[in-house]
Amino acid sequence: MANTINVINRSDRPAKFGFFKNVAAYGPSFEAEKTIELQPSESESVELANGWEGRVQKLTGASNDPATWAEIHFNAWQNMTFADISLIRGYNGSMVFSTDDSSLNTGVRDDLFSGAPNQFKIKDSQGNDVLDATEPYTGGQNGDLIAYYRTRVPQGYGYIVPDDHASSHGTNSTYINLEAY
Repeated sequence: MANTINVINRSDRPAKFGFFKNVAAYGPSFEAEKTIELQPSESESVELANGWEGRVQKLTGASNDPATWAEIHFNAWQNMTFADISLIRGYNGSMVFSTDDSSLNTGVRDDLFSGAPNQFKIKDSQGNDVLDATEPYTGGQNGDLIAYYRTRVPQGYGYIVPDDHASSHGTNSTYINLEAY
């Protein structure tokens, strides 16, 4: 079976999604190899190459703006698929990875923006509301934002800082659902 991500737009507005293949280990790309646009409640399945490793990101602004990253690595250790939802580089909407056989379920559906500390509520390059990164590219950590996420994201359901390894989940499935809220 082909490596497939079925992206489902659960929001109430049209959304654009980019597929970003990593350029090296821990080396994210900011050039999407594929983009799709989905209307509310619409879905689209995208096939990816053997061993594909990277992220799917809802594009509300530029690819390097603060955003939720849905990270995935197909055909990794023992041919398994590993997936996680990361808030390290920001938040522009909730996301959930799942499989039809229930072997994968990670991420959050709740709106994390509205209750967040005001100092971390910013605008992306297109003027959309987003939350800043927990670890900005400039270095350091946003401790109050990390503490807020710890109250809203169950342990193991999202990377808030890089050592949240319990948030990386493996499955033997190569057909992965990604719901974007």
